[in-house]
Amino acid sequence: MFMDQTKYLEEISKYCDPLSILVLDENGQLIRIYCPFPVVVLKLVGILDKGDIVDVQAVKLTPELMDVFIINGKAYYLYYFRILI
Repeated sequence: MFMDQTKYLEEISKYCDPLSILVLDENGQLIRIYCPFPVVVLKLVGILDKGDIVDVQAVKLTPELMDVFIINGKAYYLYYFRILI
């Protein structure tokens, strides 16, 4: 049985914070990168054009537990971007 949303958020907050993200590097190693970090825009979203390189200032979770990147004060779903490490 999957834990309820509140407990899940409490668990996540033990390992994550809004100023970093855990990613796998090219060798499959788990690393933490800290904000601001660069991302490339994969498709037109809001005022961001495909191919733009922008900095993520923070990483947040929506109430539906979707990750979003805060870029220039606006929230965007992370699937519009590729992290550059």
